[in-house]
Amino acid sequence: MKKVLVALPDGIVNLLDNELTGKLGEGRSDTLRTIIMNWSGEKAKKEIQEELDLLSTMLKSLVDLLEKKGVLTHVKWEKQIKQKIKI
Repeated sequence: MKKVLVALPDGIVNLLDNELTGKLGEGRSDTLRTIIMNWSGEKAKKEIQEELDLLSTMLKSLVDLLEKKGVLTHVKWEKQIKQKIKI
């Protein structure tokens, strides 16, 4: 872990001191670390959800295409999924 020196405007320091320190951390550094780590985690979750949404759309499109070609039906596809993941 590395330390980072940060200059903040007085308004931000006052917000840290008066509103956030003690609720999100024990001191300024701990509070800022909590804010940054939470932001980073939320950003990662959003990116993962976007990727899952894209993959879901791609998979549904593939099944639709296979159904149109008479290779597979949604019912057979759902049955196969339930068998594989044992729902």
